[in-house]
Amino acid sequence: MKIAISGSTGFIGKCLVETFTSRGMTVIPLLHYMFLSSSSTALKKALCGCDMVINLAGTTINCRWNKTNKERILQSRVDTTRKLVNAINAMEIKPYLFISVSAVGIYPSYGIYTEKNIDRDEGFLGAVCHRWENEAKKVAPGIRLVISRLGVVLGSEGGALPKMLKPFRYYVGGKISSGKQGFSWIHIEDLVCAMLFIMHNPELSGIVNLVAPQPITNKEFAAEAAHSLHRPNWLTIPALFFRILYGEGHVVVTSGQHVFPLRLLTSGYDFRYPTIKKALSSLV
Repeated sequence: MKIAISGSTGFIGKCLVETFTSRGMTVIPLLHYMFLSSSSTALKKALCGCDMVINLAGTTINCRWNKTNKERILQSRVDTTRKLVNAINAMEIKPYLFISVSAVGIYPSYGIYTEKNIDRDEGFLGAVCHRWENEAKKVAPGIRLVISRLGVVLGSEGGALPKMLKPFRYYVGGKISSGKQGFSWIHIEDLVCAMLFIMHNPELSGIVNLVAPQPITNKEFAAEAAHSLHRPNWLTIPALFFRILYGEGHVVVTSGQHVFPLRLLTSGYDFRYPTIKKALSSLV
């Protein structure tokens, strides 16, 4: 099997590449320069002969949301996906599967959501995810499209977790603001295994939530993080701190979603790390 991956040098991309190559698959990295040209020649050449494409491209949202950074966040997802879809659609022999990631940030910050819900967050993140997914949906009919909405991906070698645990290691950890905000997450090993599961289960198409079946709150995460590190959990970090640091981008940490992976579970996927306790025990 031949798989093309955009964003292959990121935390998730590296894990997927390592797993796929260890299973004898051929991975074609879709590099940044291939998306810079107005022509799709370089992309089409790289995609030639690929059975499937995984689109992971997108710059970090963990920054101050000024006008420049917001434009970068949007374009790195929407424009990249548009160019990739245009290249796929222009191919004579097309891949049979296109997995394009999105994020649980598309859901509102209240309630519990599955793939059946059509409610959408009215803020910047919701708008980005909506436009991002719409570009993926333009892929040619006949190609199986899966839009995987990711929660916070937990891994010891990258992603958000090392930064999230750092205050606890120095005895200054605790919940953020009220701690009631949702925290939907997935262990990196489950993410990789879920991708493999999607690849081998052709009945899965459309929206698939890639989150653990235990949506928790920030307060619950803080308690389990402190327990796993044998550290106190006594501080409350005020929302004002993140408003000063990130501006409008404070919502990344001061709000969150409760999301449930209904489609994975009903399709028979068995989570390796279904609880935050088990996930952190393996990673800390």
